[in-house]
Amino acid sequence: MKIFLKKTLLVLLVIASIYGLGRLGVVTYDSYVFVPREPYAVMQTQNSITLKWQTPEFEVGKVEYGFFSDTIDKEINDTKKTKKHSITISNLNECTKYYYKVSSGSLKIDNENRSFKTLCKNSDNQKIWVIGDSGKHGKDQTKVYEQMLKYIDNDFSKLDMWVLLGDNAYRSGTQKQYNKTLFEPYKELIKRFVPWAVRGNHDARRWAFYNIWNFPKNAESGGVASGSEHFYSIDNGNLHLVMLDSEIIRVDANSDMVTWLKKDLHANKKPWVIVVLHTPPYTDGGHNSDSDYDSVGKMKKVRENLVPIFDKYGVDLVLSGHSHDYERSKLIINHTGKSNTFSEENVVQNSKFSYTKPLKPTKDSGTVYQVCGSSAKLDRADLKHPALPFSFEMMGSVMLEITPTTLNSKFISIDGKIMDEFTIKKEKTSDQGKK
Repeated sequence: MKIFLKKTLLVLLVIASIYGLGRLGVVTYDSYVFVPREPYAVMQTQNSITLKWQTPEFEVGKVEYGFFSDTIDKEINDTKKTKKHSITISNLNECTKYYYKVSSGSLKIDNENRSFKTLCKNSDNQKIWVIGDSGKHGKDQTKVYEQMLKYIDNDFSKLDMWVLLGDNAYRSGTQKQYNKTLFEPYKELIKRFVPWAVRGNHDARRWAFYNIWNFPKNAESGGVASGSEHFYSIDNGNLHLVMLDSEIIRVDANSDMVTWLKKDLHANKKPWVIVVLHTPPYTDGGHNSDSDYDSVGKMKKVRENLVPIFDKYGVDLVLSGHSHDYERSKLIINHTGKSNTFSEENVVQNSKFSYTKPLKPTKDSGTVYQVCGSSAKLDRADLKHPALPFSFEMMGSVMLEITPTTLNSKFISIDGKIMDEFTIKKEKTSDQGKK
C-alpha cells in the first residue's frame, strides 16, 4: 500500500510539474508574442511624448510632426532597424497640439487625423472619459463607446484625457487580446490620446501590460517620483491624477506604494485629486468587498490601508472597476470596515448630487467613491452596499468635466441616458457640516 501511495504521489508530482512548465510557456508566449501594432502614444509630459508601434519586418521607423496637419515639417527616426519601435519627441511646447504621421515599409498605417497634445500647466476646462473592465470586444463595448462619441458630438477636440480602470483585455491580457479589445475598437481614440490605464486582475494573468506601456516613474508627468511604473501620478491642468496597481504590488501599510502615495499627496498643489485603481474598497456587485476571500482579500486591504490616506489628504474622487456594474457613494470618510459598520457618521454631506469642499485639499473633507466596471461586461449585482446608494446594474462609462473650482461626473449608460450625476464645488471657505 505504501509503495502504491508513493508511486501515485510521484505521478501526481510529475503531472503537476509538466502542467506548471506548460503553463509558464503559455504565459510567456502570450505575454511576449510579437503582433503588428499601429502607432500609439505613451509617456505624455509637458514637453515630450513617446510614440510606439510594431512592424512585421525590421526597418528604420520615421515620425514626422508639426503644428498643422498640412504642414508637418519636422521628423525623427529610429537609430537602428527594429520591429518594436519607440521614438520620443522632446523639446515640445507645453499644452500644445501637434499632428504626426508614421512611415513604415512593412506595416500599413492609417495616418489620417493623428495628433497628440502635451500636458498643460493650467486649464479652464477638462473632459476626461473613464471606462472600466472594457476589454471584452463586441457590440456592447461598441455601444458604450458610441454613446461617449455622441456626448461629445463626435468632436475629439472636446476631450482631454482617457482613463482605463483595468481589465483592459479579456480574458487574460495577452498581446493578441490587447490588439482585439483595445487597439482595434478604440482606433480613433488611440490616434489622438494616451490611454492612461491601470492593471486589472485579468491583465495581471500575463506580463503584456507593462510591455505595452511606458509609465512616468521618474515624475516626468508630474507629482513625486515613484521609481516604479506600478504607481505614479500625472499633473494636467487642474488635476492631480494618481495611478495605482492594486493587483501585484503590496497594498500593506508599510509597502513602497503606500509610502510613496503619502509623499505624493502631501506634495500636491493641484486643486483636484483623483485616485485610480482597479480594486474598489466598497462594492456589492459582481464582487463583494465584505468578503475576506473575494479577490484574495485585496478589497479589504485597499479599504484598511488606503482609505485612511485618502481621508487624510482630502482625495476628491476614487475611481475603480472590477465589479461589472456602476456604484457611487456620497461624500464620505473614515469607513474601513465591512458594510454593516457604515453609518451616518461616515457621511460628510448627505446630498444626492451636490457637494462642497475647501479649495485646498483638507483632512476629512470627504471622498466620493465611484465603481465603473461595466464598459464592456455586465454581471448580476445585488447593489446593496449602504455606502453606495447610487448604483445600477447597467453598462456605461463616466465622463468627468473639471474646472478650477468644479468637478462634474456623469454616468452615461449604454442607451445614452445620464443615469447618475454629481458635482463637487471647491470654495475658499466651506462649511463641512452635514447638509
